[in-house]
Amino acid sequence: KMYNLPDAVTLGSLLNYLEVDLLDERTSLSLYESLTLEEFLNLPIQRISWGEKSLSLALGGKNLSIQIQDHLCQFLIYKDKIYDEDRSAIKIRLKPEYLESTELLWRKIQEWAEGEQGRIFPQVEKFSRELAELVTHGYGLTILGELKKLLGVDLFLLDKHYKVLAWEGGEKLPVTPISIVTPKLSNFPSLELKMETPLCPGKWNGDEYKDIPLSWYPLAGHQGVLGYLGITLSPEDLGQVERLYLYKTAVFLYCELAKVQSIEDTERQHYRDFLFDLLYNNFDSLEVIQTRGKLWGVDLTKPHLVAVGEIAGHSSETPHPLKFQEIMHTVATVLRSQPETIFLERNNQIVLLYPLENMLPLSQWEAATKQLLNPLLQISSTVDGEKELLFGVGNLYSSPRFIHRSFQEAKYALELGQLFSLRRQVTLFQDLGVMRLLLKLDQQELEDFRDELLGPLIKFDKENTLNLEETLLAYFAADGDLNRAGDLLFLHPNTLRYRLKKAAEVLDRDLGSLETQINLYIALKIGRLMGQGDKSPPLG
Repeated sequence: KMYNLPDAVTLGSLLNYLEVDLLDERTSLSLYESLTLEEFLNLPIQRISWGEKSLSLALGGKNLSIQIQDHLCQFLIYKDKIYDEDRSAIKIRLKPEYLESTELLWRKIQEWAEGEQGRIFPQVEKFSRELAELVTHGYGLTILGELKKLLGVDLFLLDKHYKVLAWEGGEKLPVTPISIVTPKLSNFPSLELKMETPLCPGKWNGDEYKDIPLSWYPLAGHQGVLGYLGITLSPEDLGQVERLYLYKTAVFLYCELAKVQSIEDTERQHYRDFLFDLLYNNFDSLEVIQTRGKLWGVDLTKPHLVAVGEIAGHSSETPHPLKFQEIMHTVATVLRSQPETIFLERNNQIVLLYPLENMLPLSQWEAATKQLLNPLLQISSTVDGEKELLFGVGNLYSSPRFIHRSFQEAKYALELGQLFSLRRQVTLFQDLGVMRLLLKLDQQELEDFRDELLGPLIKFDKENTLNLEETLLAYFAADGDLNRAGDLLFLHPNTLRYRLKKAAEVLDRDLGSLETQINLYIALKIGRLMGQGDKSPPLG
């Protein structure tokens, strides 16, 4: 270390200031039974409470409570808050003048607190002025090196996309960045930029550095999480005064990241505007599309495969913003290995444009799609159970003039793939079959066709509990296999046979006829498409 840090504000320093003696060692060991008396007295203090009186030091630390009874004084240190059950205590023999005037004792404690803060804060403010000077002269990220000198440990800074912005190794780590397991937002107990914000334990990729501790400090504020500070210390090894210096440095780092973020946001917004114009066909000609693409480093002379993805079960009505942000960060990290891929977040969905060297024949679309999406298909999350990314993929066109059409097709494929529960992570528009045609028909026409085919069945289901519409849908989804359909509905095959016979009677149609099956299948799908069918989980 190149800085001489002041000592922490401790229980022992308070007892020395009051010139009092211990009556005995700790009388309660529920919280700090593993500490020696000397270690216990060196615990940092943040807040002191005595009856209705209390004072707080602008430092991290423990809560201290003072109790006087029968001419004896007891000092209690609590884990989280005053008066919880998790505490340790020692008894003190007070000086006679304090027993005669408890107000004198409180004044002495206040004097001690003011003196301790006066001992620490001028040095901290001097350090802050030095950091401000560096930032003013355009050396913002170099302040990480000053923090390293102060703490004497290796440090590094990541932006919110886990890109290394500054690396201060050389102690236990190499002088150049090494591979790390990126932090997860959901693992942080708090994402506020405060001195008492808990640090989150981290770890390295590989075994070479596994014995070196790592902690994450989130750089967060009104603009959200802008980055992470990695520290080669365990959270419990960061002392009271060190944490204060860390907080002061983190505030400057956050401001620096906010400036970078502001520039990036402006550039990103122009880029997003270009992509939206591309996806919604707002360009006048192919030449304009390709010229604008060159400005952003995008080669639009190549055919592009368009995919739209979202988290299964995620919607704007039931969002999990933290998890969505976390997965989007992971997606961005994965796509770094595919630098030519265009990636856009839109309405809780992701839009991907994959450039291909040449136009592919129809028979190769599915294989090429799964190969490109495979790294993203491995991404999963656990919000209300296991969730995965689902994708819809549009048809492939040779000209960028039709990217907007492929985009619409990809959205339809994603939506219908989930609506009809095709049990695929990837649904290609070309695989939707007759459903593609239904999308282009008038809604009233579709409803009339469904009512003509299924009207009696719908009426019967409203008056009974056999769920014949659901039965037929499961039967067709299982390709007429009674055992598979029974498994889908959790019914015995004999029960399924009875329901199918009843459905044939209600509809007055022969379910063995191929024409009947085709018409009924389309009518059932229309019900799902229009949101009018059975509200239980779709079966196919």
